[in-house]
Order: sequence, then structure tokens, then C-alpha cells
Amino acid sequence: MLKRNIIRIGNSLGFIIPSTFLEELGVSQKDEVEIEFHKEMKMVTIKDKEATSNENPLEVTVKKIVDDYLNKKGL
Repeated sequence: MLKRNIIRIGNSLGFIIPSTFLEELGVSQKDEVEIEFHKEMKMVTIKDKEATSNENPLEVTVKKIVDDYLNKKGL
């Protein structure tokens, strides 16, 4: 877990996203992203523009973990 302070950006508030997170997401400056707020979980999800809106973030995470594991095992 990484902690960030909320800062003023013009008339808005925000925080800086680490470049390593952006690289993993596959986005850079001026790319379009989809931001979704999950009220029940008090969580914000950021998706690159290529992600479809019907993807479940948990399913995507589990799939990535399984794929990474299988790749490391050479399967």
C-alpha cells in the first residue's frame, strides 16, 4: 500500500500517481482513462481506455495473478 497526500490542483483536489503505476496500467500523459468510484468499498478504480466497462476489477486482478504464475512455471 502506498500513501499519498491530497493536494490542490487548480480548483480541484487530487494526488500524484507514481510513474510505476502508470507504466503498469499502460498509460502516459494525455491518454484517456476511465475512473470509477465504488461507494460501498470507498475505492477508486482507474482503467486504461482499452479496458471494457463490463470487466470486474477483482476478476481482472485474479486473472493477472494466475497468468503471471503460469508464465513463471512455463505453462
